Amino acid sequence: MNLNLCTDEWLRFRLASGESALLPLKELGREDLRDLVMPRQDFYGAAWQFLIGILQTAFAPVDETEWLEYYESPPSPDSLAEALGRIEHAFELFSDGPCFMQDYDPLEGDTQVDVSSLLIDAPGGNTLKLNTDHFIKRGQVNVLSPAMAAMALFTLQINAPSGGQGHRTGLRGGGPLTTLVVSSDPSLSLFRRLWLNVVPVNSGLPKPERFDESIFPWLAPTRTSKEKGTEVYMSDEGVHPLQQYWAMPRRIRLEMGGEGHCDLLDEPAPATVASYRTKNYGINYSGTWAHPLTPYRFDPKKPEQEHFSSKGQPGGIGYRQWHQFLFEDRDNGYLPAKVVARMGVNQELLEEELELEDHLSVWVFGFDMDNMKARSWHEARMPFLTMAPARVPLFVQEVGSQVSVANDYRSALRRACKTAWLGDGDSSGDLGFIDEQFWSATEPAFYEMIKHLRANLEAGEQKLETEPCQAWLHALKSQSLSLFDALVLSDASQTDHIGRKLKARRSLQWTKLRKEYLNKHGLNEKGAANV
Repeated sequence: MNLNLCTDEWLRFRLASGESALLPLKELGREDLRDLVMPRQDFYGAAWQFLIGILQTAFAPVDETEWLEYYESPPSPDSLAEALGRIEHAFELFSDGPCFMQDYDPLEGDTQVDVSSLLIDAPGGNTLKLNTDHFIKRGQVNVLSPAMAAMALFTLQINAPSGGQGHRTGLRGGGPLTTLVVSSDPSLSLFRRLWLNVVPVNSGLPKPERFDESIFPWLAPTRTSKEKGTEVYMSDEGVHPLQQYWAMPRRIRLEMGGEGHCDLLDEPAPATVASYRTKNYGINYSGTWAHPLTPYRFDPKKPEQEHFSSKGQPGGIGYRQWHQFLFEDRDNGYLPAKVVARMGVNQELLEEELELEDHLSVWVFGFDMDNMKARSWHEARMPFLTMAPARVPLFVQEVGSQVSVANDYRSALRRACKTAWLGDGDSSGDLGFIDEQFWSATEPAFYEMIKHLRANLEAGEQKLETEPCQAWLHALKSQSLSLFDALVLSDASQTDHIGRKLKARRSLQWTKLRKEYLNKHGLNEKGAANV
C-alpha cells in the first residue's frame, strides 16, 4: 500500500456539521472545515504543526498583503493541489525511493523495534526490563495504521528527546514547547486558524528555489554524526530555514505489514505497521536555531551564546510564563515564537483588518521530559493581546514585577504549610501540588489585573495604578489563606499541633512584600495606599 501524505486521504477533519471526514490536503481551504481529529493530544498538536509546515513550505504568502488576501479568500483545491505538487515527492510514506521522515538507507539488518517505541510516552527498554511500567503500560499499542504510524513518526522527529548513545534529540532540543496563535471563534474555518501561524516570505523564511534535501533531509543520504565536527547548524550551506519544520534527527525506517487492526484508532486497516528499523548517529542539530513555532531563552549577559527552546517543566504551564510567550524580553533572556511575536505587535491587523483580538489565545503545549522519560504532557490556552511595540518593554517589566510578588506569596504558602505539618522537620516529599493550586486559584485575578495594567499604559501611565494593585495583592493574600485553611485546617478533628498551625497561618497572613515594589506602587507594608 502506498500513502502520499500530500495527495491521499489520510487526515480526519471535523466539519461544521459536527461530522468528520477523511480528506486530501488540497481540500484544506474548504469553509466547512473546523478542526482536526486525532486519538492522542500530542498527535493533535503535531498535526497542527504538520499542516502549518505544509502551508509555510509550499504556499507561503509573499508579504502581508498577500497573507491578508488568502485569509479573506482561502485557496481553491486547484490552487492547493498545484502548490502541493511541488513537494509531494517528499511525502511518500512507503516507497522504493525516499520515504517521509525516514532514513535514506533501508537500514536492513539494523535494530528492529516495536512500533510502540515511536510514542514518546511509551515505556523504555529499561522500564520494561525492570517491570516498572506502573503508569504507562506496555502492550497497549502493538499495531498502527499507516496514517497513525506517519503521525507517530512525525511527532517523534519534531519532539525527539534524548534516546541513548547517538540517538539524537530534535532540532529544538528534547521536549520543546510549541506556541500557536489560535481562535475560539466557532465560525472560523480551519484554514484561517492555521493561517494565523503562517508568516510571509519577507518575514525571514525565504521561498526556496528547490524542494530538495536542504528542506527535506530524507531526500538524500543522512548526514551522520558519529564523528566530531559533523554538527548541523542553521547557517550551514545546504540547509534552508524551512528545514526547521521537517528536521529529522532519528534514523528510522517503518516496516509495512498486511491488513490488521489499528490499536490507536480501534478500527481495521488495509495495511499496518508493527515495527521499524533504527540506527543511531542521525543528524546532530546544534547551535542557535529559531523555529517559528517555539519560544526561546538565552543568557542575557551572553546573548551571543547558544539560544535554547523553552521546555515543559514540572508544575505545568501558567500565567507566570504568559508574558514570556507573548513578548520579547531581552533583559531577562526570553524570545517569543516568531508567529506569536508577529501578531503581538500587529495591532492594526488584528483589530481593524481581522477584528479577531477578542477571540485569540496563545496555545502552549509540549512534553515535560526527564531525559528519555516523559513525565507528563502539558498544555494551556492563555489570553492573547496586542500592544504597540514602544509599550512592550514597560509592559513586560511591570508584568514580571507582579509575577514576582505572586511568586513570593506562593513561596510563603508552601513554607507555611510545611511548617504547619512538620515544624522544623525536613521533608523529601513533593509539595508541587501546593504550587499548582496557588497558580490556578490566582489566575482570574491576574488577568483582571492585566486589563488594568494595559489600560494604564495606554493612558500614558508608567505602572499599574494603586487601586488595581491593591486588588491584586488582596487576591493573592486571600487565596493563599484560603488554600492554607483548606490544606491544613479544614479537618476539625485534627487538633494536634494546633498552636503551630495557627502560628504558621499568622506568618502567611503577614507576608512581607519587597520594599522597592511597595515604594513603586505607593503602598505601605500592609499593602495599603500611602496617603
